[in-house]
Amino acid sequence: MVGTSLKPHGAGPLRVGVVGCGAVAERYHLPALLASSDVDLVAFVDPAIGRAEDLATRVGAREAFSDHRDLVGRIDVAVVAVPNAFHAAVAGDLLKAGVHVLVEKPMARSVAECDQMLAAAAESGAVLAVGHDFRHYPVARFARDLFQGGLLGPVLEVEVQQSAGAGWPAVSTAILSAAAGGGVLIDFGVHVLDLLRWWVGDMTVVGYRDDARGGVESECAAELVLESGAPVRLELSRTRSMRDTAVVTCERGSVELGVFDPAVARLTLSAGGPALEGQIADEAFDRAPGREVFARQLSDVVAAVRGEREPLVGGRDGRAVVAMVEACYAQRETLRLPWDYPEAYVSLSEGRS
Repeated sequence: MVGTSLKPHGAGPLRVGVVGCGAVAERYHLPALLASSDVDLVAFVDPAIGRAEDLATRVGAREAFSDHRDLVGRIDVAVVAVPNAFHAAVAGDLLKAGVHVLVEKPMARSVAECDQMLAAAAESGAVLAVGHDFRHYPVARFARDLFQGGLLGPVLEVEVQQSAGAGWPAVSTAILSAAAGGGVLIDFGVHVLDLLRWWVGDMTVVGYRDDARGGVESECAAELVLESGAPVRLELSRTRSMRDTAVVTCERGSVELGVFDPAVARLTLSAGGPALEGQIADEAFDRAPGREVFARQLSDVVAAVRGEREPLVGGRDGRAVVAMVEACYAQRETLRLPWDYPEAYVSLSEGRS
């Protein structure tokens, strides 16, 4: 396939097609697309053609298809929001045809799949952007500037607790299957790993435990190290409420960051004194957080397609996060939960005596 009919990227709105008509497309990408004067939403694709036809009718898009390959020649940019298992195949086909792609996170299920996508983009010259939208949150951008500026000195350790919840409004159970890569680490933890890498640099996995037991993990704990040797500890859960913040301890102080719920930045200096705590001022974000984050992501992709700059999260960034996930799974050990071993019962008995 060759995308010979793409319009010049500097001439008018970019034609966009949405591949995958699930919850993330409908609730997050769609409002951003409809609000943007930089794009013209022309088509929807979903194997369940009724979903594609319904969204197309609701927003006045011209076409609906069941096969993503039907988009070639009709669009400039594709938003690929299919289940994880199909990211590489769908995005790869479109990239080879010269269609620019914003693919939902994770970029793919494996480094090998990521490499296929990168090769397809290199072959055609198409832009490949990855939907790690957490980078567009105000606290995330503040943290990036803080650490890159070196205000607090070298990082000594990082400790993250994040509950992923189970309330995502999915329209299909397919995203939770082992084939789709639906465990908490690859489906949600990639957001956290991407932020940490963006904030404090590359990391190496040295240990990993989860409760997958042949299925998909809902609880996991990973140990990593920065290039400096500083330890990074990450704990994720779909079943428990946790602190939901990252604590980064540096030579001259520490900062606790909650990207969303709670969105907080709490700074404590090693020299003592009161902690400084507050939220990052951002009126547009405060009015409509989800819509604003996806609007900023879309604007970033449009700028990349028009040659103004590289995407904030490109294919190599997406690949780096998948490589960390793959390294975790390669070192997988069973996560010991309180009800799994006799010591828990001994503690309970002692508590009653």
